[in-house]
Amino acid sequence: MVASTYDDPRPARMLSVDSVESDFHQLEFWNKTYEYLESKCTYVQSKNMLVLTDRLAHTVYVYDTVKGTSKVFTNEKIQEPRGACVGPGDTVLVCSTANNSIVRLSVDGDLICTYPVDMKYPESMCVSKDGTMMAMSNNAKGDKKLHLYKISAAMI
Repeated sequence: MVASTYDDPRPARMLSVDSVESDFHQLEFWNKTYEYLESKCTYVQSKNMLVLTDRLAHTVYVYDTVKGTSKVFTNEKIQEPRGACVGPGDTVLVCSTANNSIVRLSVDGDLICTYPVDMKYPESMCVSKDGTMMAMSNNAKGDKKLHLYKISAAMI
């Protein structure tokens, strides 16, 4: 498993099923320590890619954990990226909180598309193991929501 950190120069850590923590020794992260809720991560296991969001920099970083390389995603469609998860076809879905949308990225460096969502400030999401459903929640004071979306075959 991979978990985000805060107040730690290591923005993501690995955790085994036996609760043993370890680092991504082969990766060189940007010299930045995140505060609470400034960054979240996910891991695309089939591609050995760690995805890290930087909310205040409006940036998504994708790290190849085998080669030790990284890619930087910035785009006007990525504004205050928060939660990220593995999407259909080993893509990455990122909550673009300020745009009230989901951004779908390839791990190779392409912005595939954006999907508007019917909620303010989407923050977290996950996709079912079979890839057919997605749950999303937000962080809008007085208007918190939890939505369940069906992922169509056209997305894959």
